[in-house]
Amino acid sequence: MKLGIIGGAGLLGSTTAFVVGMKDILDEIKLVDLNKSVLGSHVMDMGQALLPISKTKITMADYSDLSDCDIIVITASLPERKVDNRNEYLQGNLGIMKPICESLREFTKEAIVLTCTNPIDVFNYVTWKLLGWNKNKILGFDLNDTLRLKWSVASVTGLEYGKLNGYCIGEHGDGQVRLFDQMTYEGRPINLTDEQAISSTKLTADWFRTYQELESKRTTGWTSAVNLAEIIEAIATDSGKVIPCSIILTGENGYEGVSMGMPVSLGKDGVKEIALPELTTTQKEQLNNTAEKIKGLINSVIQ
Repeated sequence: MKLGIIGGAGLLGSTTAFVVGMKDILDEIKLVDLNKSVLGSHVMDMGQALLPISKTKITMADYSDLSDCDIIVITASLPERKVDNRNEYLQGNLGIMKPICESLREFTKEAIVLTCTNPIDVFNYVTWKLLGWNKNKILGFDLNDTLRLKWSVASVTGLEYGKLNGYCIGEHGDGQVRLFDQMTYEGRPINLTDEQAISSTKLTADWFRTYQELESKRTTGWTSAVNLAEIIEAIATDSGKVIPCSIILTGENGYEGVSMGMPVSLGKDGVKEIALPELTTTQKEQLNNTAEKIKGLINSVIQ
């Protein structure tokens, strides 16, 4: 199986390539970017770094070279800047996503596409509309929200992160819905108090604000790369592992004309099935509001 990464010279693209390459699950990773000098240095450096631990080849590519790729990750975007929320990137990144999709339609076969360009839910839907490919193969990357949900709960309760299970769904942004009521620890319900849930929510919100206030002009490369690698591994190994992704909804669970985060079982053809647990009345209302918010943003860029 082969992977193509558009934006391979950037922090997220190159870090993802290296983390996935270390897993030794792919035949080749092809990197595409306008910055050929940095891209070339990544290919030369990574190619040697992986030799002792992996048979995965790292190559420099153009769009025409992606025709045999089974998975394509889009990490290209405008440079990072301080924002109040990720939707501020919408208009700027639209000018990047449209030509990328045009090139994919021209040069590649139908592949699984992982959208990482913010706002992810909107651009995942836009990508699907522009490509016209099987919706189960169009996935938006929002696993970081679930990682931070579990991190915040572990921080508030003192529980061990690795033994927590739970999901954050909805928007990769302010409209995320944290499924506190369905979380488990070692397979058993943990029953967070209202105070713990409020503290956990504040911790994740404060984390984003603090990160933005640093004005580092740097995305979360390592966190995102580790989580992207988990998704890619589930697809490449056809594992069926349940991982939250933004997916195209055309009536499923009562939602249509939108892309939102849902727990999904993943395999070699993309989404196998949606594994959404039963929601509380409050969670359902939150998700309904999030769906309408994302629809409004989608309609602002799709005529």
